[in-house]
Amino acid sequence: MMNVIFSEFYKIFRSRIFHAVSVILLAMNVIAFVSIFIERSTSLSTGIKHQILETAISSYQKSYSADFIFYMILIFVACIITAEYSGGNIRQMTCHGIARWKLVLGQYIAISSVITIILLGFGILNLLSTIMLFQLGQVNLAAFIRMNIGMVCMFWGTAGIGTFLSYLLKNEGITIIISILLVASSSFIVGLFTLITKNDTFKRYSLTNMRSTIVNLNSKPEDVVNYSIAFLLIGIVTIFGSGLLFSKRDVD
Repeated sequence: MMNVIFSEFYKIFRSRIFHAVSVILLAMNVIAFVSIFIERSTSLSTGIKHQILETAISSYQKSYSADFIFYMILIFVACIITAEYSGGNIRQMTCHGIARWKLVLGQYIAISSVITIILLGFGILNLLSTIMLFQLGQVNLAAFIRMNIGMVCMFWGTAGIGTFLSYLLKNEGITIIISILLVASSSFIVGLFTLITKNDTFKRYSLTNMRSTIVNLNSKPEDVVNYSIAFLLIGIVTIFGSGLLFSKRDVD
């Protein structure tokens, strides 16, 4: 298993999508820092009191407060896994006598770990750069820890969805399109199910609502814990499904 994981790490770090995502997130941090710096400098130079009640902590929260996180993870996973099919590497992997479920699990662990490193690095860089312009801000340490644990669960759960779609569809373009449509139409789908069932469970456990609750430091602790567990369960179920698909279907 460890050989599979290390092999996947090697392939991921050499992939174009890894470098592309890293550059995009770095550019987003630089653009955000420059725009805030210019706005703050302009306000001070004109003698107008700076109105942005920004802190490093609130800026860190904003780094994860949009659906682009889901898009980024799903596209990253789709590109990594479907590349194995398009490049013909998937057949070579299955010919080495390693159980298919181990290949799926090892790949998922490697991809999710890299995603966690990239996205947490993105937020931490935002946090450090914002400290240069504003104060750190007050934060409840327990709530901040819950938030970060919840975000890691969100990363791994979303990566599980991407893994399942990738093994189901096996085509990079189709997988990316379906993934984007899934996130983009989630509010409509959730609203429809809520209307039909007259139950807000679908709304409460929608991807967007769970993410918003987790990154909100004022959320109830039990809600953050419940949604973190929900993301973990999503990851477990989707990886089990991915392993089952990969074990029963032809690799071509």
